[in-house]
Amino acid sequence: MKGLLLNITGDGKGKSTSAFGMVIRSLGYGRKVRVLQFVKGDFPTGEKAFFRDLKHPLLVFEQTGAGFTWKKDADHCGAASAGWTKVLPVLSGEIPCDLLVLDELNVALHEELLPLDKVLEALKNRTEGLDVVITGRYAPPELLEASDLVSVIENKKHPFDSGTNAKKGIDF
Repeated sequence: MKGLLLNITGDGKGKSTSAFGMVIRSLGYGRKVRVLQFVKGDFPTGEKAFFRDLKHPLLVFEQTGAGFTWKKDADHCGAASAGWTKVLPVLSGEIPCDLLVLDELNVALHEELLPLDKVLEALKNRTEGLDVVITGRYAPPELLEASDLVSVIENKKHPFDSGTNAKKGIDF
């Protein structure tokens, strides 16, 4: 069966959260899952703590980013490249996987931390049956075109707009 390429993008909250829901569903069905976060780096998050403590035998969770950025520099490019190097054997089928979540890959592509053409080619030629979920703002139009499912999450109202800081368990 052909794997799906899903893209969850937009300026609203819930892109990664949606992907993590698919992680839970997939693990519930005994599927092998890998999650790679491209931007968050060593930033402590609830999902990182949860998946680390869960120690599920079918799950691999990694953060490879150099932290949140809106600028291209050697540290961020190197971290994104190192992360992409980990993705390639999964896409090729060398590392068995049923669901691959590439959290914040859209941001890494938008910031030109990775070459879009090479990412598109690898995704297009991924192993049969591998479902891939990509999250993050600023999804490139070419990636949206290649996706089987595109969900755009729109921000209508957010506590941050009225001065409320990000909240543990809600925002990270």
